[in-house]
Amino acid sequence: MNNLKYIFLILFLFGGFFSLFSSRYNQKQVGTMSYSELELTIQNLENKPDEQWKYINNFIRKAKKETNPEKTRRGYVLASFNKRGKEQILYGDSILIIAKKINDNNIIGDSYLSLGMSYTNNENYPKALDAFIKGYDYIKKNKNPYLIHNAEYQIAQTKSYLGLYQDAHELLTDCVSFFRLHHEKIEDTHYAYYYLYSLIALIETNSHLSNFNANTSLIQEGIDFIKKNPDFKEYYAYFISSQGTDLYYQHKYDQAVVKIHKAIQLYNDSWKHLTDKFYLGMSLWKLGKKEEALPYFLLFDQEYKETGKLDPKFRPAFEILIRHYSENNDSEKQLEYINTLLILDKAYEKDYKYLNSTLNKEYDTKKLHEEKEILENKIKWERFFYFTLIGFGFLVILFLTFLLTKYYNRRKYSKILNERYFEIQDEDIPVQNEMFEQTNDDAIIDDQLGINPLIVENVLKTLSSFEKDKQYLKKNISLASMSKLCGTNTVYLSRIINFYKKKSFNEYLNELRLDHIVSQWKNKPKTRYISIQKTAENAGYNTTQTFTKNFQEKYNIPPTYFLNQLNKES
Repeated sequence: MNNLKYIFLILFLFGGFFSLFSSRYNQKQVGTMSYSELELTIQNLENKPDEQWKYINNFIRKAKKETNPEKTRRGYVLASFNKRGKEQILYGDSILIIAKKINDNNIIGDSYLSLGMSYTNNENYPKALDAFIKGYDYIKKNKNPYLIHNAEYQIAQTKSYLGLYQDAHELLTDCVSFFRLHHEKIEDTHYAYYYLYSLIALIETNSHLSNFNANTSLIQEGIDFIKKNPDFKEYYAYFISSQGTDLYYQHKYDQAVVKIHKAIQLYNDSWKHLTDKFYLGMSLWKLGKKEEALPYFLLFDQEYKETGKLDPKFRPAFEILIRHYSENNDSEKQLEYINTLLILDKAYEKDYKYLNSTLNKEYDTKKLHEEKEILENKIKWERFFYFTLIGFGFLVILFLTFLLTKYYNRRKYSKILNERYFEIQDEDIPVQNEMFEQTNDDAIIDDQLGINPLIVENVLKTLSSFEKDKQYLKKNISLASMSKLCGTNTVYLSRIINFYKKKSFNEYLNELRLDHIVSQWKNKPKTRYISIQKTAENAGYNTTQTFTKNFQEKYNIPPTYFLNQLNKES
């Protein structure tokens, strides 16, 4: 029913001004328009606030230029209708300041009502109530029953928003009694609107007070009035909605769903109708249709995020959201709605102190704080576990990638090594370099080493014999001992090996030994069963570690892996 406060504001500001002038005035230049023409145009631009403001601003400028306080005040009233938030309240204050200068009780009282409506639209109900009561005190002085009951209606509505339902009930009963008999049109004001608003507000108050029997006749009274006065047919939906609300409070949820659905379909306006959607969601939830109900509750989350405010009667929507996400183990969402509810409760404690104290809360402030602390600790550990799991998973992936790469590399290099020695028979060892046999005297004489060719020739012959006789299998062979064998010095030997064998002395010696071992394993399967330690020793290595290291560096696989692959292929 909150939508009615906005509809009432429109009525309050414009009265019955709608049919007095034709639309031809919209075509006139703004500067030449009369107040009546401007006001009609403003009313017609209700759904275009930016364009509407141009005419309101012109209205105020015109009034100030003519030093017309009554019209200046009226311009501020129109401005308060156009604006929202702090601006609306500032214009409400300006209305009152001008009214006090005019010094007319009815105008001052009416200005307080305008200020109260500004506070109502911004949901500051304590200040709205204070403004309405002050306006009421001024209006009573002139004893105009229409204005008096208008002010009483405003006070009652505000008390209802604040949860003071019994106080509101007494005032609204009086308003309905008066407007039931006095709902005629007087000048620009049609009091049938006041009758309908008072009736709907009384029905809503009765729902909160469980006066369902009284509501049955009041709802029917409203429906009968609309049937006799079809000009007010747009209000029919509100009475159907009231039936649905009463059914909800009587725990007749199936019937409540039907009535509220019907009301929502009947509405022919742009209002959000959050109250209907709240009771519809609650009814569905009570029926166990949680998935159908949830979207309605999420509307209130959206409303709060858009406006930063929410009527206290919608508070259970957030309690249900907390419970829902708790049942679904969604700690993040659960904590989000707990934090939202804590913020709302703080505002409710300030602005709705009495109503807040009467709310039936599943989650009070103490429980919310307790759950918040539990959830924050839970989320903290969940995140720690999550990131730890990700880190561990990443390490596992890296490790597996390493193992797979290592496995495929070993297979690749084992295949290459196997193919390399495939055609080697018995104990034929690949001679490292046949340069000596392939060269002639001229080639040696033309050597670029700067060494006596006869020395080079002798060294190459010695190396050839060294390879054929497998002298490289002896232990403790060094560059010095080898140079003695070749009849030269270490410098010359090193240079000759580098030039003709294309490697260093240690590489030369190591490759001869490794080639021998691989050849043995390939062509003499029995040698594969000799221990690695003994194999290394037989090939002239001082330690197993040196052999394994050299084998790995040359062939990119461990000797044991190569042996296993050979045995698998046999």
